[in-house]
Amino acid sequence: MKKALFIIICCLSMFSAVMLKAQTFTVVSDTVVCSLNSGGTPSDNITNTSATGGLRIVWHVVTGDFPADWRTAACFGICDNNTCYGNDGGTALWNGSTPGPNHYSMPYTYNTPGGFNLSLSYATVTTGTHYITIELKDTSGATYTKNITFLVTKAPTSVPIVTNGEEKVMLYPNPATDELNVVYDANADVKNIAVYNIIGKVMNVYKVTGNSANLNLDNIPSGIYFVRLFNSNGNVVVTRKFTKQ
Repeated sequence: MKKALFIIICCLSMFSAVMLKAQTFTVVSDTVVCSLNSGGTPSDNITNTSATGGLRIVWHVVTGDFPADWRTAACFGICDNNTCYGNDGGTALWNGSTPGPNHYSMPYTYNTPGGFNLSLSYATVTTGTHYITIELKDTSGATYTKNITFLVTKAPTSVPIVTNGEEKVMLYPNPATDELNVVYDANADVKNIAVYNIIGKVMNVYKVTGNSANLNLDNIPSGIYFVRLFNSNGNVVVTRKFTKQ
């Protein structure tokens, strides 16, 4: 029994080492939350953690729900640490429900953070909260891939960006398919998220940290559901509805 346990531990250690080795770059955050009203630029630094001679990463938009006026050439662009690309006919970062066909590449020096950010014109976009997800992939033999999501809010200038607990929570995509992303206020002390069906049955409970969570919905059938966010005292912080397709 002890020998079998030792073998299992060794295998897990080897697997962990392989997984760590496969991660060839890191980002500051998987989900970047930003307000256009505050004047900040939605950005997420990328660090090459593997290739001392430099690592080249290719990227492209994979999904999102920016409205049409957010995607115009005059408004929307993406900047890596090499070049800024506008959403015009030559680059076509993303012009509709289907992402742009092009991939763009950028070099990253070993262990030196490099910039990666959206470029959005505050003055030309309508109000609302929308997201865009971008895939990053290295071009070495490891082909490590990572998605980052920018969650951006443009609020009316005369109205606070967040006014109550309900507005502090963002679900996307909604309707959802295999997974649901939940972004919430880090100060809300959220420790658990539970998914309930329409008759109040608990479908799944997820332990969470930070200000966002990715909920796997593979074992949940299609239908209408509710997510409830619980704090460390077991109290419900907020309840939101979503649809599983």
